[in-house]
Amino acid sequence: MSEIEQAKQVLIAEREAVLAGLAQERSAAEHAAEEQRRWRADVQALLERGRSVGLSVAEMAEALGISRQWTNHLAKQAVDKELVKRASSFPPRMLGTIQFGSPPPDPPGA
Repeated sequence: MSEIEQAKQVLIAEREAVLAGLAQERSAAEHAAEEQRRWRADVQALLERGRSVGLSVAEMAEALGISRQWTNHLAKQAVDKELVKRASSFPPRMLGTIQFGSPPPDPPGA
């Protein structure tokens, strides 16, 4: 085997090794992303519970070890998800009539 052929073999082997390594890292990244989603859901549920028992954002941020801004952001996302969930239970024709902060409209035929 000539030096050129040996060099080609080395390059081919290196390319395959790099591609295999990148595929493993992709798998690791997908796993880490799933763990992050689970962590976020757990934290948001705890923040909602904390809010319902009167904990301040500052107290919850300190307990979590993250900034108040980030804690507030996570808590707001939980509230937004709940609003979307509740709004989706209304018939589409009623959604345009809902004004947050006011009592819900009477159901049709009431």
